[in-house]
Amino acid sequence: ISSIFLVLIVILIMVMDYKINYQYSSPSEKLYFYECDNSLCTSTTKENNKTIYSTYDCWYSTCPEYKKIIYDDYALLKENEKSYVLYNYKTGATITRGYLNYEFINNDYIIVKKNNNKYGIIDINDNVTVSPSYDEIGYYENKLLTGYNTNSIIAKKGKKYGIISYKDGKVIESFTYDEDEIEKLLEKIAVS
Repeated sequence: ISSIFLVLIVILIMVMDYKINYQYSSPSEKLYFYECDNSLCTSTTKENNKTIYSTYDCWYSTCPEYKKIIYDDYALLKENEKSYVLYNYKTGATITRGYLNYEFINNDYIIVKKNNNKYGIIDINDNVTVSPSYDEIGYYENKLLTGYNTNSIIAKKGKKYGIISYKDGKVIESFTYDEDEIEKLLEKIAVS
């Protein structure tokens, strides 16, 4: 009886090893859960790259690589060198794709970076609210996004700074401020 039990354990280990290490290392239709940590299910491939395991539908192509959690229920997935996917791993919804970077302003608006190094803003439904034509959007202090309030945000065009509405792209404060005048813009953002 103990030898049968030992054989069953060996078979179980082999099946688990196959499913985890081989079945999803090649292109597949869907990725599935294996190891869960902080509500995000991931696993490590042979190349030691993290890959997200959810119900992300890959449509018979190579599934994207998990990069990081960027905000609450959202993960950044890398499709290729020029395209990243913003993916809600709890609902299984792809929010948008085709941008290089995503930075949430709040629950509804996201700063995006195009592959021409220009920044714009989209809403959570992938509607463009500010076209990607700015050299920077937002201001960072100690790697934290600042320089925004409930309606507007600091932006940079060329070498000058101004303030725009992230809800519709209208210019609120013209682009006439130099980098050493950022404090003035931060004060204007704080009081408006």
